[in-house]
Amino acid sequence: MAQKRIDRQQAFRTNGAAAYDVRAYETALPKRKSAQLPEERQAPVKVRQKVVRARLPVMPGMVLGFLAISVMVALVIFTQADLYEATSQASALTTQLEEVAHENEMLQTEYESKIDMDAIEKRAMELGMVQPSANQTVYLDLTGTDRGEVLQQESDSDASFLQKLVDGVARLVAYLQ
Repeated sequence: MAQKRIDRQQAFRTNGAAAYDVRAYETALPKRKSAQLPEERQAPVKVRQKVVRARLPVMPGMVLGFLAISVMVALVIFTQADLYEATSQASALTTQLEEVAHENEMLQTEYESKIDMDAIEKRAMELGMVQPSANQTVYLDLTGTDRGEVLQQESDSDASFLQKLVDGVARLVAYLQ
């Protein structure tokens, strides 16, 4: 293969470069001997070796810390889910309350429109009821001032501390029975 390369060089007179070999032409310069190219070597085949890495020791504190953080994150997620659910339920109940209040107002209006005072008076007469007379009407005068009196029990100031204690225990036993 090296021989073919040399022949090619001489044919094109480039000496393997992109530029022309100026010494190849008949000039005043002496001819240079053509340099022989070294034989091509085969590139060595790289064998991929398995890289063995040392195992790092697992620290129990790191594992516990990771577990604690994982549990906290899970609790936060579940708490947020519960909060969202409670908010949704509160919103639904508020909407339902507004609907029921509106329905109650409509029914109250309908109820009041159906009251017929003439029919009520007629039915009362059938049952034997009569209009009150003037002597049956009583007026109350509430313009006076209100007052209150606090009544105190008579205390046994002569009784000793021991007697008061015995009376207190006796009242407690009577209350519990």
